[in-house]
Amino acid sequence: MTDQDLGRWLATLPDDWTRGVDRSVIERAYSAYQSPPRHYHSWDHVVACMEQLRTLPCERPRVVFLALLFHDAVYVAGRSDNEARSARLAREVIGPNKTLTTAELTAIEELILATKDHHARSGVAGADEAAVLDIDLSVLAAPRDEYMRYARQIREEWVPAAASEGEFRIGRVAFLRRMLAAPHVYLTANGQRRWDDTARVNMTWELDALQKQQGRV
Repeated sequence: MTDQDLGRWLATLPDDWTRGVDRSVIERAYSAYQSPPRHYHSWDHVVACMEQLRTLPCERPRVVFLALLFHDAVYVAGRSDNEARSARLAREVIGPNKTLTTAELTAIEELILATKDHHARSGVAGADEAAVLDIDLSVLAAPRDEYMRYARQIREEWVPAAASEGEFRIGRVAFLRRMLAAPHVYLTANGQRRWDDTARVNMTWELDALQKQQGRV
């Protein structure tokens, strides 16, 4: 994306998302997503999240926008501190914007940290937290070709950088089983109504494919 493309994208965003936010904040976020090389957790994922944000209500649009903007700003496959480092980067970059209160900065950090485990606060997550978590996982309910691309990109990020092929399959199977075992894939009523069934079909398909691969091995 060129500077001109980034400017055009910014011009499409609702004012209540970006009011008082310097363009340099978005540029710093964009820059962070350029390294290390990524397959799924890239700027394209951020743009896709923002498209879903247009369709999902939230209480503090600017806070949710900025949390989604930075939620994967630091991402290295296999590391357990990606969310914490992304949250720290968000505060560092956004902090100088005097239009945001300390409470808003803290809320942004907390929303980013919540993406470490999307079901950890099921039943107690606030409206904005639930919206961020559902948006982050909305790809699970994408059309099958898009879902297949997502699954392939996740594998490309992990293998061989952080795991062997066999290790990745074991971890991915565990993730899919955990998601499918939950009462709902999504936390908001909106997400459950729109995405739950399709996400379950997609994940069941991937789980079956991975288990067949394990059987052949």
